[in-house]
Amino acid sequence: MTKILNLLHYPHFNGPANTCVQIDEPLREVGILPTTVIPQGATALEDILRRTGISYVASDISRLRNSYNPVVQMNVFLGLAKTVSEIRKIIRNLEIDVVVIQGMENPHGAIAARLEGKKVVGQILGLGIPANARRIISLWSRATCDVAMMPGRTLHGYFPRFLKHEDCVFFIPPVDHNKYFFNQKSQSLANRIGIDTNKPVVGTIGNVNPAKDYITFLTSAFEVLRSLPGTQFIVKGNVPISQTRYFDSLLSHCKKLGLQRGRDIFFIQDSDDSVEVISLMDVYVQPSKGEGISTALLEAMSMERPVIATKVGSTEDVVNDGLNGMLIPPENPQCSSEQILHLLRHPDKALALGRSARQFVVENASIQSCANAHIRAIQMACSVKSK
Repeated sequence: MTKILNLLHYPHFNGPANTCVQIDEPLREVGILPTTVIPQGATALEDILRRTGISYVASDISRLRNSYNPVVQMNVFLGLAKTVSEIRKIIRNLEIDVVVIQGMENPHGAIAARLEGKKVVGQILGLGIPANARRIISLWSRATCDVAMMPGRTLHGYFPRFLKHEDCVFFIPPVDHNKYFFNQKSQSLANRIGIDTNKPVVGTIGNVNPAKDYITFLTSAFEVLRSLPGTQFIVKGNVPISQTRYFDSLLSHCKKLGLQRGRDIFFIQDSDDSVEVISLMDVYVQPSKGEGISTALLEAMSMERPVIATKVGSTEDVVNDGLNGMLIPPENPQCSSEQILHLLRHPDKALALGRSARQFVVENASIQSCANAHIRAIQMACSVKSK
């Protein structure tokens, strides 16, 4: 029996949190017992973990912030020792063997694990980390991780001096393809939010932050509407308190472009079921400029929606351009709008892409395959000589 501690520093249900939930049972079946640490006050995340039967601890843990505000960074620095101390207490109380860190940009878990003499599996999950910080995080990971994990292999190339390939385990985020399958548009949800299912719908999913580049998505919407009036656009995702100003900038951008909420653009909070929301979409777009592999993208693929995704991170590991989706350069609204219009005007092509997309997910992004990758990483960490 091996006890592991999953560290989730972010207070929202995101891709890493979804992975913890999905692979919990397969890990337990082989004698790996996970406990997940989340920040105090993450009410929605805590509700999901409780509802799904996940063992968790809510603790007063901090995280690094992508901010140039010296006050913010000072608070982060002052909270470092306290967070490390909190994690050390949890490690001791639960007799943890391996600490799994979902995001090595937060150094707290690795410090705590090393001080307690425990093994470390460190994950780099995307490109939300500023480019000038990636080399530092790579060197830090090499110094502290017994094994590293990444979604897809392409992401490895963005992190110079990272652990060697043989010390890494690569995985694809899990999708329950029995839940995410092709179905008709949810008329009940459409009626509730005001979507006209007789008109085209284009959507995207992800917690609201600059890395998702919703500015480009909104600009693409404007361009599409010039050629295909009546098209509707959905953005589904939480608005963290830290991103309130960014969300306000999105609303200002809508106003500048003449996009009307409730007619052209619909912002939906994460309390709405993703299956129902994706069911409304004729085309799914991932506009991100920083990504590993988006779980929401895979869920849309599993539901046979044709996808258009920016070629960032490891997205090209799951989207084969022209075969199961379309790849576009980031921050390019013209290219995005052209591909959206192409798929809306060529439904046979969209249908073929969607079917191929689901086949890829079923064959490569199952819950068991993701669990197997984590099992391998944990076993590797337990077998290597401690650093």
